[in-house]
Formats: sequence, structure tokens, C-alpha cells
Amino acid sequence: MAAKFIDYYDLLGVPRTASLEEIKLAYRKLAREHHPDLHPEKEKERHTRRMQEANEAYSVLSSPENRAKYDQFGEHWKEGPPPPPPQREARGPRDFSGAFSGQETSGFSDFFRDYFQQSQGGGQPFHEFDAAELDIEAVLELTLEESVKGVEKLLRLMTTGLCQNCHGTGRTANALCPVCGGIGEIRKPRDVTTKIPPGLLEGGRIRLKGQGSEGQRARGDLFLTIHLIADPRYTVIGRDLRTDINIEPWQAVLGSEITVSTLDGPVRVRIPKGTHNGNQLRLTGKGLGKPNDRGTLYIRLLVDIPEHISPEAEALYKKLKEESHG
Repeated sequence: MAAKFIDYYDLLGVPRTASLEEIKLAYRKLAREHHPDLHPEKEKERHTRRMQEANEAYSVLSSPENRAKYDQFGEHWKEGPPPPPPQREARGPRDFSGAFSGQETSGFSDFFRDYFQQSQGGGQPFHEFDAAELDIEAVLELTLEESVKGVEKLLRLMTTGLCQNCHGTGRTANALCPVCGGIGEIRKPRDVTTKIPPGLLEGGRIRLKGQGSEGQRARGDLFLTIHLIADPRYTVIGRDLRTDINIEPWQAVLGSEITVSTLDGPVRVRIPKGTHNGNQLRLTGKGLGKPNDRGTLYIRLLVDIPEHISPEAEALYKKLKEESHG
């Protein structure tokens, strides 16, 4: 029984006017979505079949010559225009043997057999991705201390690498590679250890050359975007930090010394006499940024009014009130 015709454009989800780049992007999307290694065993067969269909569609539509034939003849693009009808003879039975090949279209398996038999060189990949397509984007979380001082990080990534079963060709013995489903690559975990330099801020980026996914002839880069982990002690304002410190009323009135936590360790600071609620002190160079160009740590002083006081303290406040009003 002949296989049901599947429109290649519909299969890839692109219009018939799609450019080669649009076709390429659509194919890559399907290849990632239906890669057998990304699905449980019970679903591998279905996704392998979808990978085969996507590969067939891409191989035809990415070739200008084959695409032109397909656009003209549709499912009969390989055969070309139908042969002319046989000449009617005056007598004797009509012979249709020359009008048919003797075989029905058997679908994707025949296509791949023909395609692989016609391949030259024996080791060429079905589709080779350029280096930019092999780049990996990831988010790297850092504490504020790690941002300031730098750190060595072990990164556990899921990358794309060449299928070792078919060496990136997508086929074995003139058939689709059963391991990678015909795309020549597999997803696999990889550990990368790297030194993160000091001074990185929120949204900063690091490029690790050659640490991306692996292609047949190239290897992509790993791009890390920095995200600073929220720290309950500080509010981040660009390169600056702000911390809130509660002080007693007497400290605000009389002045005092307090210990403030910084990213470089505890620091003693002086509260001046007559400090008002919300006043700020500044510690230059105790914020974020590169070692010789760090921001400022702002210390906001909040006068803490006690809810409950002893009778003795209440008497002192009353005396203070009387003296302040003359």
C-alpha cells in the first residue's frame, strides 16, 4: 500500500515562500523537539519517526534543485512529469508494462535508501551546523561576595555533541543512525570548571571560548549571564549597596559607635550626635564592581523606638520631655 503523502512545508511548519534560513531554523527546532534521547523509552519510536520525516523534508527543501522539482511535481518530484499515455494499437491487448515502474511508493524508508546510496564521500554529515548555532547560553548565579572577590565554579551543562555511533554523519550502513535518529548529534551532560573574575555585576556576560556544543568541524562558545543572588542584608543599586541599621534613641541623640557588616568583613563606624531617623552614612569602596573601582555602601540609620520600657526609663523620658519644653 502506498504511503500517505506528507507535505514537506506543512511538516516543517513554514510557508511555501520560506527562505532557506527559515527552513533551516524550522528543521533545527523540530530536531531538538523530537530528538529520541530527550524522551522516555516508550516514546522513542514515535519521536524517531518524526525525526526521520523532518530530515527528509529538510533534505529536499534545502536543495534548490530538489525544491524546484518538489514545488512543480509535489509527491512525484523524484519521478518528474508523468510519461505520455501509451499509443492505442489497432488490435491485440494493451500493454501497460512501460507505464509503471512495477513498484508503489513505499514512503520514507525508500527515500532514505535512495538518498544514502547517492551520497558521495561516505562520511559527509547530513547537516552541518556552523559555530554560531553551537553556542550555549546559560545563567550563572553568584553571591555578592563571589561577585566582588571572584570564584572558581563547577558548571554542569547539557550540551550537544557528535554522536559517537555515526561520528556525526547521521547514518550507519546506509541507514539512519539508531542512536541519534539521523541528526548526527546527541544531548549529553558535561562539567566545566572555570574561574570567574572579580567585579561582575547583574546582567554581565562571560564568554568561554570552545565550551559550547560540538559540531562536525566546529565547536561553539558558552555565554554566561550573571545573576546576583538576593542577599537579605543589602539592597543592590547598580554598583552601590544599601543596608539598614536600627539604633537606639540614645545613640541617635548622644552619638555612638556600631559594627556594620560589609562584603569585606565587619567595620566599626561612628554615629554622630543628633542623628535623625533615615540619615545615611557612606562607606566608599565597599560596594560592588572591580577591585579598584567599587561602589559605595550606604548605611541607613533607623531609630528604633522601644514598644515596652521600664518604669525607670519612662521616668527619664518624662524628665527629658520637661527639659526640652523649658
